[in-house]
Amino acid sequence: MTDQRTWVFVANRTLTEQEVLRINDELNAFVSNWKTHGTPIDASGFCFEQAAIVISANEAEVKASGCSIDKITHLVRSLGTSLEIDFFNRFNVLNRSDAGNWTLEKYSPHNANTCINANIISLNQLNQLIIN
Repeated sequence: MTDQRTWVFVANRTLTEQEVLRINDELNAFVSNWKTHGTPIDASGFCFEQAAIVISANEAEVKASGCSIDKITHLVRSLGTSLEIDFFNRFNVLNRSDAGNWTLEKYSPHNANTCINANIISLNQLNQLIIN
């Protein structure tokens, strides 16, 4: 399986179930119509652990352009504004507790190698953090 380019936006608070449903609906609508220079992009999007938005694109045949990536930013910013959630504070991270649960935390050198954060750029990288 080829790796996929991935964008992660961690929220500043836990999302409600209603917010997750709305975000997932909007992500599904977005990725089903997402294009770069008129060519559809093979992509998926979902909420992770009621705390992050994940969008992943298979760029094996079609690469996301700057304009198409800007559309991700616009979507997430719009969702954040309407739901009063900050998805753009890069210090917000998800870290797995000793009990195995994902919790929202602030970035620190202590959790740098084990947290889910905005610096994740591939689906393989994200999966490694989830599995381990």
